Amino acid sequence: MSSRYQDLVSTRDSLQEIRMIVEPRMGKKVLDVGNGGIKEFNSAQTSLYVGVDFSQEMLKKGESEGIHKVCGEALKLAFRDGSFDTLFYRSLLHHLAGKNLRETIQMVKMALGQGFVCLQTEGNVLIIEPCLPSFFERVEKLLYHLSRAFFFLTKQSNVFLFSAGTLTRALLESGFREIKVWKIDDRGRSRWELISPMIGLSFIKIPRGLNPTRRTIFEARK
Repeated sequence: MSSRYQDLVSTRDSLQEIRMIVEPRMGKKVLDVGNGGIKEFNSAQTSLYVGVDFSQEMLKKGESEGIHKVCGEALKLAFRDGSFDTLFYRSLLHHLAGKNLRETIQMVKMALGQGFVCLQTEGNVLIIEPCLPSFFERVEKLLYHLSRAFFFLTKQSNVFLFSAGTLTRALLESGFREIKVWKIDDRGRSRWELISPMIGLSFIKIPRGLNPTRRTIFEARK
């Protein structure tokens, strides 16, 4: 799973557009939660970049230059209060799926709350997530237990894709403010280009135009 994830991220066609938004907003000290062993973003003003992931395997296989790697969990960050200027949650929050929807939302808020404590006052959080339209999120809620069974049978990690509205509310309820949202377009890409919607089942391909998710960037301040 680790090598597939790192290969997918490194070839993501929207990466350049994401960098144009994210890199100017990086502070001096950056904490990347759920790092996956990859440092995608670089900024001249960043002097410390810490990547946290619970998987030793992913941290070992990833790059080492310019990043301090820490094995840890998003729900139990072991850093002093106010240690960082910028906090990243990069394609992580949809993996915090619990036994039911209520538990899933609680885990997302818990992760955001842990990060909130680590941020300096006026520090910012940057979230990059594949988000669904609200209608598809409601359908996903109705099929929650069925999807959990599917992920179990296909030996994939359980996930839940949020709408932009749900994550915005989670940020507000976790104490963040001044929330900004960017939705990344697939401009110049063919709607019929085949893409893989799941990392664990990379052999499954669907036309890009049938994929309801949109890569979405959130920024908020403490």
